[in-house]
Amino acid sequence: MGNLKHTIAALAAVSLVSTLAAVQMMNLDSVRADKLAQKIETVDELPVLVGDGEGETVDFNVPSSSPLKQNYAGQDAYILTSGGSINLRAAADTESTILDVLQVGTKVSILDVDDGWFKVKSGEFTGYIKSEFVSLDYDRVKEVMLGTSMYQNGTVSYESINVRCKADETSPILAQVAEGERVIILETTDNGWQKIYFGENYDIGYVSAQYIEVGDMVSRKDVAKARNERIAQIAKDANIKTAASAVEVKLIPSDDGEVITTLADNAKCRIISGGTKWTKIIVSATNEIGYVRTDNVAQVVEKKEPVKIAETKKTEKKSAETKTAADTKQSKTASIAQSAPKSSDGSSLVAQASKYIGTKYVYGGSSPSGFDCSGLVQYCCKNLGVSVSRSSKGQYSNGMAVSKSDLQPGDLVFFSRGGSISHVAIYAGNGQVIHAPRSGKTVCYQSLSTLCSSSKYVGARRVL
Repeated sequence: MGNLKHTIAALAAVSLVSTLAAVQMMNLDSVRADKLAQKIETVDELPVLVGDGEGETVDFNVPSSSPLKQNYAGQDAYILTSGGSINLRAAADTESTILDVLQVGTKVSILDVDDGWFKVKSGEFTGYIKSEFVSLDYDRVKEVMLGTSMYQNGTVSYESINVRCKADETSPILAQVAEGERVIILETTDNGWQKIYFGENYDIGYVSAQYIEVGDMVSRKDVAKARNERIAQIAKDANIKTAASAVEVKLIPSDDGEVITTLADNAKCRIISGGTKWTKIIVSATNEIGYVRTDNVAQVVEKKEPVKIAETKKTEKKSAETKTAADTKQSKTASIAQSAPKSSDGSSLVAQASKYIGTKYVYGGSSPSGFDCSGLVQYCCKNLGVSVSRSSKGQYSNGMAVSKSDLQPGDLVFFSRGGSISHVAIYAGNGQVIHAPRSGKTVCYQSLSTLCSSSKYVGARRVL
């Protein structure tokens, strides 16, 4: 009987120890889960990782010793790292031959599990990857990709929405984007706003997420390349001019915008686009893109090389032959050029037109009760004491011709759809126009590039 009591006591003790151990493991797993959740929440711009696990990783899977790993065999999964890529090895060994380099988000088929490694098939290769860099949860993989290497495309799903300086409906309006216009979503804020690239010059602003239809993902590298190429096409050399100690360069065109750097007087920069109040520039020293007050930046005027005497003699005969034709052409354009005011006054036309944002389109309308495209232009010009024709076709003969690369705020831009000129808009700067689109719409901002994609760009005239 005594032995039986001792045996029962021993079994109870073993049971108690096992129970305590189980509870302890549960608590430990809970702590690990809490730490894991914290780690997930703080994933942002993480370092690029290339290799087999040397460096920081994001592990959303169960420990490699767990029997649950067996459930992976035969399933499709995705490469998951804190950014960058992972080596596909010929064997379950970091010293074995590298068969391929797989980017985060790459889809693989799991064939087998081998002591902390997965045997996978990716394209034409079959090899091994450490198990902590593979996940079945695509949503989690996508979350990491969007935090490190990818953006998302978006499409405006409402008639016309405001792009603001900050993620706040009370912040200043930068521009408007029209229904159907494509944007690139850089990030989504906690309060329901999206930071975006918009317009042909990749300007930055904020829009309410409820008006954006989210599309597929796009590589950050591809976006950066396209943006740099576009900027290289239009950027012009300039210098900072200020009597102060330095000029602040803002992330967005607003006095409340974040200051990304400062520039001293005569510092070099490049102008991307100009407005009446803010000018978008590239900081030469750091290649950063930002905004400075327009009155603090001046474009560099290229100096023309003097014509050499020898060259002059060679061209005297040719000049004499073409003099008559040149004089004729000059006489045709002289009357137009003489009547055109200075281009710096164009901002006043933009200011006039912006007063009527939201006014309904009315065919033949030329008053605040309703405008068509040329009616809006004529009405705003009349308020500034400038007389232009009533039709868009007639307005194309007013003022002086301006090339697309030299557009300034206030210039009139003209379009056609398979025939003669049928539409006119007012260039507002920063790749935007103000116009009265068509029946059922209202006077609004729209990107010039979007308008050019739906209609043929004919040309531009400067009437102020």
